[in-house]
Amino acid sequence: MTTRLIKGHKSVRLAKIENQNYEQVTFSKCRNGVFKKANELAVVTGAEVGIIMCPQGSKPYSFGHPNVNETINKYVGKERPPSPSSPGIDDKYVQMFRKANSRELKTRLNSLQDLLDSALKLKSKLKQMNKNVESQQEWFKGPIEKMNYTEASMLKEGLEDLLLKVKNNGTERYGYENGKWKAE
Repeated sequence: MTTRLIKGHKSVRLAKIENQNYEQVTFSKCRNGVFKKANELAVVTGAEVGIIMCPQGSKPYSFGHPNVNETINKYVGKERPPSPSSPGIDDKYVQMFRKANSRELKTRLNSLQDLLDSALKLKSKLKQMNKNVESQQEWFKGPIEKMNYTEASMLKEGLEDLLLKVKNNGTERYGYENGKWKAE
């Protein structure tokens, strides 16, 4: 008895695709397959089908039979006619869905509003700090002859500090010693 190899689908491990080009190609192929199956389902059974796919960082794709907007509005929109088969059950689930969505959206809105408020407060604090720093630095932009004793001593301390930093950095990096640079 011999064993025959039968061609079939290989089992594929499901995992996030890291390469964005491969991810986009795979999404496009799968999207087309899902839309094709949805169309077949609508044609064969007469069902109304509406699908919306929103890939991360891209525009949304939709499919509807007969039309995605009509299908969605019929079941979720404001002008939804009552369902003849089970009028109470459908409305109850739609209302629950709407309430859950509105709660989630309100929570998101509140958190985004809080983030915006804190960012605006931080922005105004930074502007004020920037103005304070600029006003403190204005004294040395004028001519040295017009400086008072305090401003001149602050300038002297700042220049000495800068010289010390340059010497330390120069010694470490470029070999600055005894007031001279070493030749490389």
